[in-house]
Amino acid sequence: MHVFTTGDDDMVFEETYNVSGRRIFPWPEAVETPGWGGAWVDVAPGATSTPHHHDENEMFFIVEGSGVMRIGDETRRVRAGETVFITPFQDHDLTNDGDTRLRFVTIWWGGAEAIARERAKWAARFGIDDASPIAGEAVWG
Repeated sequence: MHVFTTGDDDMVFEETYNVSGRRIFPWPEAVETPGWGGAWVDVAPGATSTPHHHDENEMFFIVEGSGVMRIGDETRRVRAGETVFITPFQDHDLTNDGDTRLRFVTIWWGGAEAIARERAKWAARFGIDDASPIAGEAVWG
């Protein structure tokens, strides 16, 4: 049995996102890195995660605290027990307007890097030249 444990001492401040977090992968002793990523994330009281967007789908599973989620021009209060889905290229941030931490688990998938890694993995496994087009795939040149 493999168990991933995250305690307060495991969280590392990520200046880029203005949050503390612990990424779940890589987890070499238990799981081959999948085509998706995940992390435990804390937003400190009074803080807002850095507004950003990316080409992946993303979900936030709020497990502790509450705050205000912004995706594009839309805002909504979120609290423990709620799940937020963020589509690719949507600017988003999360504000902890309370006086205790706001903790969530995030997963993300898709996006150019993940697709390229998955494609290369299968090409290597089957001895396929990854530069060659897949049947039915447009060839741009």
